[in-house]
Amino acid sequence: MIKKESRQFNISVEGAVCERLYFEHLASLINDSGRNTYNMQVKPKKMSPMEYAKRNAYKPTERQKNSKAVPYIHIQDIEDFYDDYQKKKFFQVISEMREAENKFGITYELGYTNYTFELWMLLHITDMSNPVRDRFAYLSFINRYFNRQYTSLDRFKNEDEFKEILSEFITLDNVMKAVKRAEAIVARNDFEYKTKEEYKGVAFYHDNPDISVHEIVKMIFEVCDVK
Repeated sequence: MIKKESRQFNISVEGAVCERLYFEHLASLINDSGRNTYNMQVKPKKMSPMEYAKRNAYKPTERQKNSKAVPYIHIQDIEDFYDDYQKKKFFQVISEMREAENKFGITYELGYTNYTFELWMLLHITDMSNPVRDRFAYLSFINRYFNRQYTSLDRFKNEDEFKEILSEFITLDNVMKAVKRAEAIVARNDFEYKTKEEYKGVAFYHDNPDISVHEIVKMIFEVCDVK
């Protein structure tokens, strides 16, 4: 059996559990699928973009067939865009990405979810086109669609629990469905002329649901040539 070449992805994440485990799981799905030309190699770290770049930017990066370096990636929530603290926190992440690009000669791409990463997880199973009142409202959807009885989102974020959900529900085909559902959310936001803002090259909608994590996943599929 011929061993496939690997493509290295440098991913910093906001969450210590969910985001990290998700992208590790995605790598396993791709590498075991038989539907990829290249394997996905990744070790996501809970760090800010600048912290991550300082530790990794001097290491060689894998390149695509067109010799373009694979961008660095950061995964982040927008917990509440109408809260000044949360908005400032989000803008700081984008500023760090741009600072890291200038300092280390890399490129950084942002995958975000508004409000929370739970939105992306649910899109593997169902459409989530309607807004919710706050991030905690996702608990009822988590329980319904993942057949759980959690009393808080913290339980969902428990490492062992999250691994079980990944194993039970997150297949490669479901990831592809999540991408399509996320694209539909963005298209609907655009169709409804929702308030959109751009900050240092990153465009986003103020109101939930909104998402760009699927763009990161699409890029990973393209680099690994997943069919």
